[in-house]
Amino acid sequence: MKILITGGGSEEKIDNVRSICNFSTGRTSSFLSTYFVEKGFSVSLITSHRSVMPENKNVNVYKYESFSELKNLLEMECKTKKYDIIIHAAAVSDYSPDKIIIDSKEFDAKTVKKIPSGSEVSIKLKKNPKLIDFIKGWTNKQSFVCAFKLTSNASFDERKSAVEKVFLSNKDDSFRPDIVISNDLSEINGFVHPCVIFGKNLQILGKTENLSELAQKIEEIFKTGNKNAFGN
Repeated sequence: MKILITGGGSEEKIDNVRSICNFSTGRTSSFLSTYFVEKGFSVSLITSHRSVMPENKNVNVYKYESFSELKNLLEMECKTKKYDIIIHAAAVSDYSPDKIIIDSKEFDAKTVKKIPSGSEVSIKLKKNPKLIDFIKGWTNKQSFVCAFKLTSNASFDERKSAVEKVFLSNKDDSFRPDIVISNDLSEINGFVHPCVIFGKNLQILGKTENLSELAQKIEEIFKTGNKNAFGN
């Protein structure tokens, strides 16, 4: 069985020394990669260059920095190789810098070597597309796709609503992920990492307390061909 996992957080450059980023460590994707490769599966990991790397050297690792680099790597892997499972756990930037306004003068993002200290600076952002909406198309709907949705201090209803938005982001049901894994920042503490797994009809397919249990549950859902998970 071949598995592709994305992880870490993308960085969007403002100038040559500054960027917009997030706090993702890539620990979840690193753990899942090691777990599955030690189960005997062929595993490829697309992860941020700053992320925690998998302990097992048999994981095929591809590194990215920006949203565009992640998109290009993910698209190439999906289109050129056949993966049974794709786990999209990367913390992808929702926005990228578009224009930088320095002391009332506008520049294209990434064209300024270094913004001078003491300058008045404004940044115009452009919205990035949701990569999860493209994965099924890139794989000709041949892969079982798992999405992640991280919330922070959210109630169960708020988490469920956030998951629903992931499923409904693509108008075509056949291009939506097969499952969405909900986790909340307030519950994550070291090896304690509770998750709720939702199927396409927002039914709960499983609850796990740590990443090892999550990996086992993903494998179980895939192997049993859970009809609800596949939306059949």
